[in-house]
Amino acid sequence: MSHHFTTHDAAGKAIFSHASGTRESHQGPSGSIQVVASTHNTPLDLSSEADIEQYKIDRTQSLFLSSRVIAPDKGTSARVTVLNPGEEWPMHRTMTFDVVYMLEGVVELHLDSGEKRVVRAGDSVTQRGTKHKWVNVTPDGGVAKWIVFAQAAGDVVRSGGKSLSNEWD
Repeated sequence: MSHHFTTHDAAGKAIFSHASGTRESHQGPSGSIQVVASTHNTPLDLSSEADIEQYKIDRTQSLFLSSRVIAPDKGTSARVTVLNPGEEWPMHRTMTFDVVYMLEGVVELHLDSGEKRVVRAGDSVTQRGTKHKWVNVTPDGGVAKWIVFAQAAGDVVRSGGKSLSNEWD
């Protein structure tokens, strides 16, 4: 699939960057992940194309080499996630603020409290550093596909007298 960047020419006019290209899909046993966009600081300086150059590196990996795992430590990411039929991602928490939009299929979103919700194509979820897992329950063996917009949050979440941080079961 194509990926297009816009930028500016010397006259300040909007143009398509020559850096546009393809996205790389990273396959795992449960599904795949594609990094669609990334930033490593906020606010982002769009006067240069340093962000585009960094994205060329970021798109080659499914996870970030940062404590946030799904986003750079001081930045953001947009990722397309595909969960294969009947599969699940393990229970985990990342120190990120995530906005999830379901593109295709049906998943159950399980929280570590035992609560769960069904999320269908067209639904959205905002996660705030919560421990969760995704289970594909799409009928007839279909895939589940969603896009995640993740922004780095603080190093810990304080709740109920506890300090919560990244966790992967």
